[in-house]
Amino acid sequence: MSPVLLRPSILEVERKFCRLAVATLAQNSGTPPFQSLRGLPTRTIHDIYFDKADVLYNAGIWVRRRNGAWEAKIRKGGDLTNSRFEEITDPEGIAACVGRIIARAGRGGDKDFGLEKMAEFTTTREAWIADREFCIVRDRMDFGHEVGEVELQAEMEGPTETEKRRVMGEMDERIEAFMQKYAWAFAPGKPVGKLVAYFEAMERKATCRS
Repeated sequence: MSPVLLRPSILEVERKFCRLAVATLAQNSGTPPFQSLRGLPTRTIHDIYFDKADVLYNAGIWVRRRNGAWEAKIRKGGDLTNSRFEEITDPEGIAACVGRIIARAGRGGDKDFGLEKMAEFTTTREAWIADREFCIVRDRMDFGHEVGEVELQAEMEGPTETEKRRVMGEMDERIEAFMQKYAWAFAPGKPVGKLVAYFEAMERKATCRS
């Protein structure tokens, strides 16, 4: 009998911040300074988010096409500011995930999984790897919003839900300690996520037109 191949689980934990407290991290001039800091190339990201009458959103699932590639993020805990996700990038896996929530979902990405476009915007992303593993990003969207995140990722082979929760809980604790240690880099204030800011911006735009 052939062994069962388990799909790797990509776990992502992130904590948002409203903006950097310094003009750039490149100088690494705070106290204490990062143990190491490596800048990544600035990226332009084009996102299209899909849903159907907010059914996926209400189930804690986000499906998007990022620069032409499909992704699904499944919330495993936290909230809109302090989030824990499992990420799926395989179209068949995304179709199965959507199909568990929405009947008659499309079987492949070419049919948008039977979903409808709900948001579309472009992001300019600056990113750094601090202390060799923490990814700090600053995102500036084309509708005038800015938000940042500190992220950690882990890949596991066939973990149980209990194992996922344990690992993501540990990752979240490490991010919290990291941000407290380097508090000089992150401005205080309540961050607003991209989609929330996008819909607020679209509502303001519609109000101005009426």
